[in-house]
Amino acid sequence: MLFDTTAQITLFSLILMRMSGFILLNPILGRRNIPMQVKAGFIFILTVTVYSFSTGDAFDITNPLEYGLLLFKEFAAGYAIGFVTELFFFVITFAGYVMDFQMGMSMSTVYDPQSNAQVPITGSLLQAFYVLLFFAVDGHLALMKILLTSAEIVPYGGILLTQGLASRMVELFSECVVLGIKFAFPVLAAEFLVEIGVGILNKIVPQINVFVINIQLKVIVGLGLLVLLISPIGEYLSNLVTVMVKAIQEILTFL
Repeated sequence: MLFDTTAQITLFSLILMRMSGFILLNPILGRRNIPMQVKAGFIFILTVTVYSFSTGDAFDITNPLEYGLLLFKEFAAGYAIGFVTELFFFVITFAGYVMDFQMGMSMSTVYDPQSNAQVPITGSLLQAFYVLLFFAVDGHLALMKILLTSAEIVPYGGILLTQGLASRMVELFSECVVLGIKFAFPVLAAEFLVEIGVGILNKIVPQINVFVINIQLKVIVGLGLLVLLISPIGEYLSNLVTVMVKAIQEILTFL
């Protein structure tokens, strides 16, 4: 009876560490402006829910060092899931920075409490839009499903942190950079055409103050294009949620 109790507590603690790692780095559920008491309560509720549905075998560990290592691995597994989620938010921030730089608005930044840094204003607006779409397309439910079924892919206590995981994380970062460039490409192309047009205008009418016209025109064209492309942007961000969920499922196979 004592063995069963100890084994069940061990299983519960492993689940708790995996949920903690996921929530603490999650850019939506683990934002810094959310009180720690709320995060702790949500982690506990999530752990109890996952534990009640867990079909994993309970086991007893007598070696404290082995137990501590297992707890660290479970926390790292949850952290890896949260890190992938954070990477896809980086796509939005990076694209916003590139857009603002091309529009001449790189100095227009706002404070982001999640990253504790200044972020481009366009990236901040797109992030808010992405969060709304994330809940609209049931992205939060997809993440909860992954957490509930993660033990089927990686049993609790059976995590192996290999070099393949680190390599895949680096590849995923590169893919996210490419996704950010693709996202910003329409604005980049439009601003490039504006630069060409202003350059031609300067050659034709050298008396015009091209510098003033260029700054205003780039801002107008960039913001106007974002408004016109609001529907394709929404579709792109919705697809980005799907890609993120698939990436998380893939990362679990490397654990």
